[in-house]
Amino acid sequence: MRATAGCSGRSASTARAGTSSRCRTTWPEASWPRSAPSSWTRRRWARWNKRTGADLLQAVQFFEQAIVEDPAFALAYTGLADSYAQYVDYRAMPVAEGLGRARDEARKAIALDDTLAEAHTSLAWVLFIHDWDWEAAGREFRRAIALDPRYASARQWYSWYLAAMGRMSESLVEGQRSVELDPASVSIRRSLGWLYYYAGTPHLGVPHLERALMMNPESPDNHLLLGILLTHAGRLEEARGSITTALDLMPEDSHALAAKAHVDLLQGHKAEAEATWGWFETMARERYVSPTDFARLALVLGRTDDAFEWLERARAARRGWLAYLKVDLLFDPVRKDPRFAELMRQMGLSD
Repeated sequence: MRATAGCSGRSASTARAGTSSRCRTTWPEASWPRSAPSSWTRRRWARWNKRTGADLLQAVQFFEQAIVEDPAFALAYTGLADSYAQYVDYRAMPVAEGLGRARDEARKAIALDDTLAEAHTSLAWVLFIHDWDWEAAGREFRRAIALDPRYASARQWYSWYLAAMGRMSESLVEGQRSVELDPASVSIRRSLGWLYYYAGTPHLGVPHLERALMMNPESPDNHLLLGILLTHAGRLEEARGSITTALDLMPEDSHALAAKAHVDLLQGHKAEAEATWGWFETMARERYVSPTDFARLALVLGRTDDAFEWLERARAARRGWLAYLKVDLLFDPVRKDPRFAELMRQMGLSD
């Protein structure tokens, strides 16, 4: 196996377990190809951490360049895997294509270095959010954390897996640990806040989303998720303000529109909320609208038959949101419906 550059023959994860400061941090600059200038590596990492569609595309290009320079550079394959996986969230790539490529790149990284925590984390995410192979995903997450207990992203994503499995106390512990390991990460801070939504205590997540918003006020995800937490915490006027800002930053976003319809309905603006369904149907004739957002809106509006129709479409498209059937608060009104029990069974999530 070819050694990762700058780690004196050790893998990046193995080196991080030792005393060498050159390879101690995740994605150490010293572990990048020797030909890559430090300014280039900083730009690359900044792009991936911003998590916008445009920045993720830039990250893909950076990782591909790194692989051209050094085809045995395992960390670059994991970065490429994570970029493809996150790219799907911005609807810039079909689910099967993006997560299929993420799986392939993660397996390449493992083939190059089976001791790389990042590689096992990348594979675990695809097994979890797309393949719905719960046992294999848990095994890969635990392997990653055993290899590098200080790899914050492994604990962040494992916390989401634990939440989906209904293991909320463990999930919150992992989420808090990921923040302790990487307090500067907006994504990790935001994730911790969202875990409290899955725990059924959205008011406890609000301070974390507010902190994430202070860290990056330009992130539409920060505004949207804060708005949803505020909605479920009963702070409707504040929720409307956050969701409106999210829509200013990403006009006609279907997830944000569904969230706004929820606030409209709770504030007594029933006609305005119900008009969103027609707007969705109009948008869907012109461009792709995720079946998960149709399902979200149907659940909010109490259109139960429509909700299950779109949930089945989401399942057929292997949309990752369905992994959270056990814990997403939007499903509470339909949990006693026999169709929900059947969907849980099909997803392998029945108790």
